[in-house]
Amino acid sequence: METRFELRSAQLPGSSNEDRIYMSANAVVVLDGATSHRPSEGPTGGQYAECLGAALIDILTAEPHTTALDAVLEEAIRRTVATLRLPAMAKVSPSCTVAIARHRYDDDVVDLLLLGDSTVVIGRSDGTEQVVTDDRMSQLDLPKSHEYRSRLRQGYGYDDTHRAILGALQQSEQLHRNEPGGYWIAATDPLAARHAVTFACDGRTLQWVILATDGAVDGLASVGLGWRQVATAAGDPELLNLLRQAAEWESGVDPHGRLRPRSKRHDDKTVAVVRF
Repeated sequence: METRFELRSAQLPGSSNEDRIYMSANAVVVLDGATSHRPSEGPTGGQYAECLGAALIDILTAEPHTTALDAVLEEAIRRTVATLRLPAMAKVSPSCTVAIARHRYDDDVVDLLLLGDSTVVIGRSDGTEQVVTDDRMSQLDLPKSHEYRSRLRQGYGYDDTHRAILGALQQSEQLHRNEPGGYWIAATDPLAARHAVTFACDGRTLQWVILATDGAVDGLASVGLGWRQVATAAGDPELLNLLRQAAEWESGVDPHGRLRPRSKRHDDKTVAVVRF
C-alpha cells in the first residue's frame, strides 16, 4: 500500500484484547472496543470494532478525500449495525471508541476525528503539542465510578465486589449513551457520529499525530513517558517497549489499583504514530 506518511504502531493486549488498528492509503483508524462487565450474548466490543474498522477502511478507500469524516463514520456505523444484526438504537449492545487521522494530499490538510475516550495528540513543527480528548463520559460523574475508585484506594483490589460495581456502572452509563447531555460512542445509532470531535490541521505545520486508546494514555502517564518520547520512538519494537514499561508498572508497582484506580489491572494498550 503506497502512502505519503509514515506509520509506527504498537499494541499490547490486556485481558480483553479489543483494540484495533486499520490503515488505508491516506488514513489511520484506531478503535477501542468496550469490555462488557455484565454477562451478555452477541458480538463483543472487539468484534464490533473489527466490523466497524473494515467498514471505515472500505469507505475511506473509496472516498479518500471528499467525504467529511463524521459522515464516513455515520455510514460505517450503519453498515456495522446491519452486518452484525444489532437492534437499532439499542442501549445494551457492543460499542467502541473511534480515532481517525486522514491526510488529504491535494490540499495538504490533515482531518482528525475523535469519538469516545481515546486521545489524539498533535505535534507541530514549532515544537508545540496539542492534546485532544473527548471527556463526555467522565463528565457524567456517576456514583458507581466514585465507589469503585474509592474501594481500590482503600486496598480492596479487583475482587468480586469490584466486578459487580463495574457491571452496575456500565448499566448506568448505557442509560446516558448517545443521549443529549450524556456521551456519544459508536454503537447502534449512526447519528452519534454527528457528535464526534472533528477538526482539521494544515499539514505543513505538523510533524506527527498520535492516536492512542485510554489504556495506553493512562499507562504511559503512570511511568512518566511524554508524547514526544512516543512520537520519536525509532520503530514499532521501541513503541512496544514503552507500552511494556507501562504494563510492568501496573504489575509491579500498582497491581491492586491503589495509586491509579482503574477498572482493570491491565487494559489494552494501543498507540499509532503518524509522521509527516
